[in-house]
Amino acid sequence: MEGKIPDFNKNDLQLAVKVDGISSITIPGKNDEFVFENVKCNNGATAYWDNEKWGIFVSNLTKSNTVCTLHFKKKITLIDFITSLSSSTENLAYDQTTDNNLRYVGINPNNYVFFNNELWRIIGIMNNIMDSEGNKGSYIKLIRNDSIGTYSWDNKPSGTGSSVSSNGSNDWNDSTLMEVLNNGAYFNRTKGSCPNEKNGSTISCDFSETGLTDEAKQMIANVVWNLGGENTSEIQASEFYKIERGTNNYGEHKKIWTGQIGLIYPSDYGYAVGENVRENCLTKKLALYDYNNCAASNWLHQYNEYLLTITPRSGNAYQTFYVYNNGFVAFGDAFYPHPVRPTLFLNPNVVIYGDGDGSASNPYKIVLI
Repeated sequence: MEGKIPDFNKNDLQLAVKVDGISSITIPGKNDEFVFENVKCNNGATAYWDNEKWGIFVSNLTKSNTVCTLHFKKKITLIDFITSLSSSTENLAYDQTTDNNLRYVGINPNNYVFFNNELWRIIGIMNNIMDSEGNKGSYIKLIRNDSIGTYSWDNKPSGTGSSVSSNGSNDWNDSTLMEVLNNGAYFNRTKGSCPNEKNGSTISCDFSETGLTDEAKQMIANVVWNLGGENTSEIQASEFYKIERGTNNYGEHKKIWTGQIGLIYPSDYGYAVGENVRENCLTKKLALYDYNNCAASNWLHQYNEYLLTITPRSGNAYQTFYVYNNGFVAFGDAFYPHPVRPTLFLNPNVVIYGDGDGSASNPYKIVLI
């Protein structure tokens, strides 16, 4: 606590505690079934709760008889919290696939979350996701709000790994970008080299401020990502969803990948459309999403930039699908640099705390229990 009350004594600051709205004489322990929600002080004082240290810090303490009231609530996982919103939030919709995932849709839904000390956004709750141990469950899927830089999806020289040309390879299992995200500079929060253009060319990249923190890594699930490919984007989101989970790949390129940091699927983009055009747009081919207000009503397209996906083109060894800056989906060369927005699945035990409303100015806050 910090303050300048003359002749300070213990009665100048009082702490009150409420647990689920009921007054308490004790503060719940860090490992109890409650999480911090908010703190409010009178007399112009301000307070900050450190969730890691499990303590309160008070400033602007200039008047006697100041009271700070701490509010705690019962722990609820982010999955359960988002599910509870589904009946009252118009920007949440089930996708009607065989997995019936719950997704955020529309122009700018309140799906912001504070993760890795920065803004990320919730794509939705994905069901029947398999973890590295072979168990299936439901997971929250996140995408970083902003790109971490402009890099190649893959640019290995011919004869290196799965690459058979100077254009790189579209097998995510040995992608040069995958290495940066899961084993390299981004994952280790340091400086390094990132793929750029053909034949293994690199540029310097610095993630010492934007890479993953140790706390963030603990929240990320290690799961199986489907790598089924297609040779055209002249299909609907529902068809892409099935294909992504298929086995149509080039040559011996692998059908799945197990790891932590990936990219979105074309179907993630397709299903993010909302507003009054959603029903119509879901009948449209993703190659035509720049028409009928499909892109304009899609929060994943609010950045007016290219958006890489993890899905390969099945017709050759080196092209992948991505969302073009005007909103349609097509394929392009893996070596060509585009903005990278990491995507991941959260550990199901992540709980929500604080009083965030999911907006960009007041995002949801999360912690792993």
